[in-house]
Amino acid sequence: MSSEIHAPGSNILLISSSNSDSVLLDQFRDLISRQISNEGHVNVENLDQIVTSSPPVSAYNAVYTNYFGPLTSVHSSSVFTKIVTTLTPGGVLYLKEPVLVGSRSSNLPAIRTSEELISELKMAGFVDVAIRSSNKVETQVLTKIIEQVWGVKDEVKQQELLQCFIEQLNVIEIVAKKPDYEVGTSFALPFAKKATEGNNGVAKKTSIWTLSADDDEYGELENEDELLEDDDLVKPDKSTLARPDCETDGKKKACKNCSCGLAEELEKEKQVSAAKSQPTSSCGNCYLGDAFRCSTCPYLGMPAFAPGEKVVLAGNLMQDDIEV
Repeated sequence: MSSEIHAPGSNILLISSSNSDSVLLDQFRDLISRQISNEGHVNVENLDQIVTSSPPVSAYNAVYTNYFGPLTSVHSSSVFTKIVTTLTPGGVLYLKEPVLVGSRSSNLPAIRTSEELISELKMAGFVDVAIRSSNKVETQVLTKIIEQVWGVKDEVKQQELLQCFIEQLNVIEIVAKKPDYEVGTSFALPFAKKATEGNNGVAKKTSIWTLSADDDEYGELENEDELLEDDDLVKPDKSTLARPDCETDGKKKACKNCSCGLAEELEKEKQVSAAKSQPTSSCGNCYLGDAFRCSTCPYLGMPAFAPGEKVVLAGNLMQDDIEV
């Protein structure tokens, strides 16, 4: 196992797990310690501690994780976010992780493809993400992944998964870089800076929507209250809103194309008056004919009619049937 060449004075973080090989971890730490000399520091943190704690911000120039086998863990999005936070601007992440080769199987527990892993790293804020190596997963490594990462304890089921997925998983090594600025940093774009600077390069204050009452450039301002006459302040009465030609000789009469509401009011009054003028029946059988009418029925002697139909007397009702 080899590491990158790190400059003296660098701070390096090694992320281990509960199943890491302590011998490999010590060898790796000693190798990096000789590179960075006494001016730098090499810290070791457990992956579970990274998940539950808040690592220091911009503290490490490089982070190594999953390099100390034999178990290769699967990192969550929150772990990637914490790693990018603890790296200094321009810091580098060195990562190993199992990935799915080919299409996803419905029987396979949750494992990402290499494309999905790269997407997760970019979403966390990493740039220049590149795959350095890709190798078939070893039987010993896959056995521990099935038991400790996927949580399968049954030996028969472990063997089934081992035979099924030994050719479908690879272990890849990825190098990803944190941008040369802190994540979340904001700054003005070049064209925005030019728009706010004068010819001498000094920023000028924007004067849009900053009208002052004492500014002589715009002249004297009008007082809007002085623009109103006394008649404008009088609340109009309903009677004054009717058009003059809607009423003649004291009798309500809507003019043609009436728009003041008088025409609708008169039509409603006409309908109410017509309803009141209609004779009312106490028995409700008037329309059936004389055989069903009472002795005081106002329709007595008239033919039967449809319910609600307006009855009109014939013009010759009062004339004799026999001419002399």
